[in-house]
Amino acid sequence: MSLLTESENPRPKDKRIETAANDADVVIRLENVSVVYRAPRERIKTFKEYVIRKVKRQVEHQQFNALRDASLELRRGEVFGLIGHNGAGKSTMLKLVSRVMKPTRGRVWVKGKIAPLLELGAGFHPELSGRENIFLNGTLLGYSRAEMAKLFDSIVEFAEIEDFIDAPLRTYSTGMAGRLGFAVATATRPDILIVDEVLSVGDEQFQEKCAERITEFRRQGTTILLVTHSSELVQRICDRAAWLDHGQICSVGQPAEIVRQYHDRYHLASPVSEPEPVEGSEPVPEEPKVPKIIVTEQLEEAEPLAGESAVSDEVRALEQRALQKAWFYPFALPSGRRVECYLPPHVAVIHANRLAMVESALKTTFGSDWSQLDCLDVGSNQGFFSVKLAQRGCRNVVGLEARPQNIEDAELIRKMYDLNNLSFRNGDVTKLNPADWPQFDVTIMLSVLFWLENPIGVLRTLKALTRHLLILETPVAPEIFGEMDWGSRDVRKQLQGSFALLDLTEESKMHVGSLTELSFCPGRESLIWLLRKLGFSSVEIVAPLPEAYEQLVSGSRVMVVARV
Repeated sequence: MSLLTESENPRPKDKRIETAANDADVVIRLENVSVVYRAPRERIKTFKEYVIRKVKRQVEHQQFNALRDASLELRRGEVFGLIGHNGAGKSTMLKLVSRVMKPTRGRVWVKGKIAPLLELGAGFHPELSGRENIFLNGTLLGYSRAEMAKLFDSIVEFAEIEDFIDAPLRTYSTGMAGRLGFAVATATRPDILIVDEVLSVGDEQFQEKCAERITEFRRQGTTILLVTHSSELVQRICDRAAWLDHGQICSVGQPAEIVRQYHDRYHLASPVSEPEPVEGSEPVPEEPKVPKIIVTEQLEEAEPLAGESAVSDEVRALEQRALQKAWFYPFALPSGRRVECYLPPHVAVIHANRLAMVESALKTTFGSDWSQLDCLDVGSNQGFFSVKLAQRGCRNVVGLEARPQNIEDAELIRKMYDLNNLSFRNGDVTKLNPADWPQFDVTIMLSVLFWLENPIGVLRTLKALTRHLLILETPVAPEIFGEMDWGSRDVRKQLQGSFALLDLTEESKMHVGSLTELSFCPGRESLIWLLRKLGFSSVEIVAPLPEAYEQLVSGSRVMVVARV
């Protein structure tokens, strides 16, 4: 079942492609591949409305370049890793290689049988039994019914679902469906195995079986194309690697060197040369050179008192109240016990990561003595970071929070630790008048900016409130660069970045999140440009540790320090 396929745009054959086809070791080659998506500029709710507006030529489209002139060559038997931030184009490249889609421009040449582990169980029907879904999924993967009949027993045995094989798929757990999807996709050794962050299926024992099967494929000469956010995994198992940034392949080489370049680029420690522009393509503006603050260690939480016997009856009563609640933050109580954090551990780690980054930024500016600092925590939620700053000895810490329930929870923790240098005020930062407030040496606003309907106005307010240092942490939107018509086609205006318009109707009902049903989330470069435009003297990126929460490491979240 060996296939030789070539996806191409209508143009004369490229001799370099023919050379690759004659090279027995080459199994994948991308030649100047670009993928451009076109989408309406505004949301059109119904197909009928779309057709009417299309006929009237009232539908305006915008283009998004998922890949730009990507060229890459993979050889037989190598393990090749792809890294990059969310939205960099990694999954688009895998879809091209898997023949799920064709490129807008350029050519994709693939030789051999492919097993794409992109989304396990894609194509399964919930009303069909496991048995019927095996044959259905096998057909989608290119197997004949006779071939699937020969593989059937080994698939069921590997997936460990013998007792449920004739039950409808809707009765399967997520893990069972994932195991079945993996077993079908890897039923025979492929020439090319494509893996896109899907190996966390089933329990640890089954994950080991998955790893063993992939390792065996590798020993038998299968080419493996791996997409992952784990830099450690890339360095450990890959022979070569590449990293993508905004649809462009920035570098290809040894995994350790590629990971170093990727981290340097994300932390902006040194510039990386951009690929030569293709004639007729839009120029990509040079990214601003932004300094960075390095976090050298994961700082631990403040130590609680030694043992439950050391706390008073009053504190013990407060702890009992806290232990009956579910918390967004993993607070340590004075007795040494901890509250129940409802976030899963791999997500809850972001709190410790951000605390370490904030403290690193403060130490870089103020050293270790914070006893003279007045701090404002905007959107303090249940007071986790306000409490930590007060425990670290800041002179005065004020937490501003819009939801009274969160302030009640934060006050509970403050009373337990008897933090007289900490207070909380109920208020909405979007309605705050800086003239009614004093200035603070340090203002922090973590995971709030992307919830706001008017982020630019709030940044102006924060600038007025800040005496020395503003620390912001937020998810960031994909960037859009280029120019737009300004009054006429003859006048063009340079874009300074982008904002994503988000519908937060559901999130506005939560006890964390937006206070409105709409928000504008800035891109990273938009945020940096705005802070400079609003008068901050410098802007720095705080670099997380490599083992930090994946959104921080990948760059889909950033923490910036703006100095007045």
